[in-house]
Amino acid sequence: MKEYKILLVCSGGMSTSVLMNKMEKYAQEKGISLAVDACGTGNYEDEAKDYDIILLGPQIAYRKAQIAGTVNIPVVPIAPQDYAFGNVENILKGVDKVLG
Repeated sequence: MKEYKILLVCSGGMSTSVLMNKMEKYAQEKGISLAVDACGTGNYEDEAKDYDIILLGPQIAYRKAQIAGTVNIPVVPIAPQDYAFGNVENILKGVDKVLG
């Protein structure tokens, strides 16, 4: 069974919490092991050590290089259309590509 440990990061952690709930529901329905949390840009560094990947909300995608330089895990922006529609299947496909 696949296991995902994903940290969602956005400006304040609020908009990604909506996506986090959708991801948790999707994982339950599909029998996927998923640990997902959402936080703002102010505290991702402390959280990152517990996760395999950081997914960025589209509104802070421009900060990818800066954030990637402070953690030891992949940092990937979420495609705006997947984020807007909560397309968890597409988002997890992207995670699979990065984590192999």
